[in-house]
Amino acid sequence: MDNHAIVASWIACWAAQDVELTLAHLDENVVYQIHASCDVLPFGGEKRGHEALRDLMFNVLADFDVLLYSPDFIKVAENGTRAHVRYIYRHRATGEELDGTRRLVVQIRDGLIVRIDGYKDDRMVVAFMRLTRYRVATNQVVRAPELPKRETQGST
Repeated sequence: MDNHAIVASWIACWAAQDVELTLAHLDENVVYQIHASCDVLPFGGEKRGHEALRDLMFNVLADFDVLLYSPDFIKVAENGTRAHVRYIYRHRATGEELDGTRRLVVQIRDGLIVRIDGYKDDRMVVAFMRLTRYRVATNQVVRAPELPKRETQGST
């Protein structure tokens, strides 16, 4: 696979909320850096290795549904890619949607992603997280949607 295909596949796996397939694209010692402090943004800062990223992804998915994660590749190079990603995450407890963009700089070696640097609009995400924390604290939460029930043979 070329670098474009590797990153496109990695992003598609995350968009499908498949943690293990997402990890399969990453080197065991991958570095994932969101260029914001953990104090400022939840899930910010630096994470290293599969276990740290697995924990991060499951923590994100515990709070959010990924509705959209769509890349626009800016540059594909011999050692990686640069992409502008449009995302929409739905906060599970409140139903609020975080709709924005981020920039990803991805380094690849031997067919695996070894480093990911993410840049996003810190102020927008901070305001969104403040809103959702307030709504949860004041019990302004939404009821989870009911899934359609499967009809069984012989039921009316």
